[in-house]
Amino acid sequence: MKEWIPIPGSIKEQLITIAIEEFKRKEYKEVNISQLAKEANVTTGAIYHHFGSKIKLYLLIRNEMEQRIIDRMEGAATLFEDNPNQALVAAVKVGIDACVKLDCCKLLSELPSDKVIDRIGEFLIELNKKTIPGLEYILLPSWRSLLNAIHERNIDQENAKQLITRILK
Repeated sequence: MKEWIPIPGSIKEQLITIAIEEFKRKEYKEVNISQLAKEANVTTGAIYHHFGSKIKLYLLIRNEMEQRIIDRMEGAATLFEDNPNQALVAAVKVGIDACVKLDCCKLLSELPSDKVIDRIGEFLIELNKKTIPGLEYILLPSWRSLLNAIHERNIDQENAKQLITRILK
């Protein structure tokens, strides 16, 4: 069992729930700890007590969302183990679908701090090792840009998947 999973109905659970919604809608720097505390009907001290800092709260949420996406991407990639390029395309497309379904496009489109490890980026770099060296320099910024464009409603997920397919052809 994950140690961060809070007791249902607890202040910690309430804070995580509110923070998830804030980080899904806003950039990291726009999320205000005082506002989170106010929405949860607690003091800012409660946030620091449970999470230590804004970045630690963010990382907890981001890591959980990344793991959910990576699990789906790994599943898609394994269907094409004999074709590394198809595995990469399938993983990215499934990743886009999962980000949309979980409503975490904004959250995963940014890297607000050097403390953030882009686990999806690491996964894609590893998956890409069997394709074209250096492709990650195009793929990773494209991935984040497409997620942000979906969040901003500049494109939809189908357009994003078509663009990824063209980039990876």
